[in-house]
Amino acid sequence: MEQQAKQVLSLRLSRVLEDIGVNRYMIARRRRTRLMMETRMTISATLRGKNTKLYHFGSQSEGTTTVGMQSDIDTLFCSGFPVILDWDEWQQRKNQLLVVKTDQFPPQHCWLQWLRPDDPLPETQVTIPSDVIDNEGRVLYTNSLVEYQDIIRQFSSSGELLQHGPSRSWNEDDLVLGHHCCSLPKECQFLFHRPRPGHWPRPDTLARSRQTGVFLVPQGYSECPSRPTRCRSTALHVTPNNPYYPQSNWEWRFSTSMMERLLMFDMNTVQYKTYVFIKILRKTFIKPLVGDRLSTFHMKTAMLFTIETYPPEIWREENLVQCVIYCLTTLCRWLKLKHCPHYTIDRVNLLTGKLFKHELPILSAMLSSLMESNMPYIPQIDMDLLGVKMLAISRSLVPGSNERKKNNQLILFHLNREYNDTLVIWGELVITNFSMYTWDELNALIIEYLHTLQQISQNGTDLEQESATMIMPLLYSSFAPLIASMCIHIGQSITQDILHLYHLSFDTDLLSSRLKFASMLYCNGQYDAAENCLVYCEGLLGPEVWQSCSCVGRICIEPSSKFLDKTEHSSNKDILQKFTAICVCFMPQEMCCVPEHLLYEMFRTVGDEDRQQRHPARYYKWMDQVVIDCIPFLYYLQYLTYRQLHMHHRKHAAQGKLSHYILRDSHRHGHIDTALNMLGNCYELENRLDVAWKCYSTSLEIYQRNNAANWHVARILHQLVNS
Repeated sequence: MEQQAKQVLSLRLSRVLEDIGVNRYMIARRRRTRLMMETRMTISATLRGKNTKLYHFGSQSEGTTTVGMQSDIDTLFCSGFPVILDWDEWQQRKNQLLVVKTDQFPPQHCWLQWLRPDDPLPETQVTIPSDVIDNEGRVLYTNSLVEYQDIIRQFSSSGELLQHGPSRSWNEDDLVLGHHCCSLPKECQFLFHRPRPGHWPRPDTLARSRQTGVFLVPQGYSECPSRPTRCRSTALHVTPNNPYYPQSNWEWRFSTSMMERLLMFDMNTVQYKTYVFIKILRKTFIKPLVGDRLSTFHMKTAMLFTIETYPPEIWREENLVQCVIYCLTTLCRWLKLKHCPHYTIDRVNLLTGKLFKHELPILSAMLSSLMESNMPYIPQIDMDLLGVKMLAISRSLVPGSNERKKNNQLILFHLNREYNDTLVIWGELVITNFSMYTWDELNALIIEYLHTLQQISQNGTDLEQESATMIMPLLYSSFAPLIASMCIHIGQSITQDILHLYHLSFDTDLLSSRLKFASMLYCNGQYDAAENCLVYCEGLLGPEVWQSCSCVGRICIEPSSKFLDKTEHSSNKDILQKFTAICVCFMPQEMCCVPEHLLYEMFRTVGDEDRQQRHPARYYKWMDQVVIDCIPFLYYLQYLTYRQLHMHHRKHAAQGKLSHYILRDSHRHGHIDTALNMLGNCYELENRLDVAWKCYSTSLEIYQRNNAANWHVARILHQLVNS
């Protein structure tokens, strides 16, 4: 009878986990989205001439999280300096680092020595201020990363850094600077040589794992016999002047994150559910006792060893509760032994420097209570309302069929938004970079970018090809207006080649590039063509279209239910290109393709008080460009175009649609200040200065600083005084 009750509980728990997003489809969507984002940012670095790679590790990229878990994003920024284990691996013309390690070094740790790029000899001169020379004359690369920290502080609103182990970041997300070593150190080959039952990991996974190499991350050893206590809650935070670690800033730690990713990707759905549930248990019951000192990584390690140890046939939906008990049993055994082995690295105790002795029996007792087969504590779990959902099922109050759908849609929406944001961020990086070049240099640079992207789209991996095909239209949407603006400026006609470039940009998203095209046609006096383009753009609008804004300091519009329905059955690429309208952005070099009134938006920052509100400055570079939401810009362009075509009825209809859009936006989403400024211009052109004044004043009520409405108010005052 007990076995039957456990099976019923397992099936209910499995169903609830499916409802909160732990299902095969959502895991795959999370995983692909993160991999696509890291691929896109790596391509971005390549285009900008930086030999760096970006990786997303941890639960977000594994798909082992839920909405309620609020997992952070673990990002590893891999520098272009390669690490070698032996002099035989030295490569000419490359700045590289040599692993320095003896038997006396702590497990998993080493030093990194600089080598000369011109000859296979050690470097003898310090070039980075934070580096040191040891008593043998070796120039060592320290893990203090002072120069790197100065860059990171530019993103912090307070100017302070948050440090968690090897991570230095400006927010709660972990950001680690690492270096890659293509070869596996001896201790990192532990997985391939130690005795195992043999059914898992699978041979092909092991074969790929051998090729991953390791990362070197900046973290000193967290335990030493000379310390007054063998456990501190801040063990992973090594301070620069730590008296117990005179050389801790010299040490780097081996990280097998890529190997661990392959192992996690090799798990089946029941194993994912088991792992997610023990993470929920950790956060609900264990974290209040010891914080993150018994971390998710301990849970992951217990999960990996459990999969390896137990036979594969146990991983069934109706056996989920027992699978959870097996994992907790593994962890409990380690606590009693005071030793938690690393799954992929030899001689590492993951409990070192983490827990006090008196905490071990408390945690063991806690785990024992969690291993009760009937799991009476489940109703206490608030995360993702898991306890409430389990009670509802046990009382035959089955949740509505829409509940899982709504949760999946919420997850997919946030994934899609992050997917879009990385594309927009890439565009911002490129545009900011463009402003540093002359016209001829810029022309050559964009052609070089496009050539590189075309090569990637033809010869890259599946992820690289999709990333390249998403980036190219965005590049065309900047390239075409640049050339068109130059032609308009010098009085030349817009050629067919330029029009072709515009058409190549139309796949950036649903509307923004088409509106940039319509804006160019209007500014070039091609009003009939502009009208046709704008009619087509308006025809693309519908209840399923989401107007997205990722600008810092602006609130994004919530999507409609119709849009959320589309997210379930469409890829991120299709959602962006068919149902999403990102902000329209013009940089200064495109000013001849922008309606004259909107040029004031590039000069919204007037004095020091405005400048002080743009902090951190890196987040607010968009304020030096013309940035507008698609829908109000569409209506504004329609008004201007119909005015030039003397279509008075249509002109007033477009003005009415713009006014209705602003009145409807009671929550002030997106670039509502710019929308009001455009409406004010419409009333100015109708010679209704009183209503225009009201539009500009309302705009200033919403955003007093960094608002082009200040210029428009001053203009109207000047006109009134002179009249």
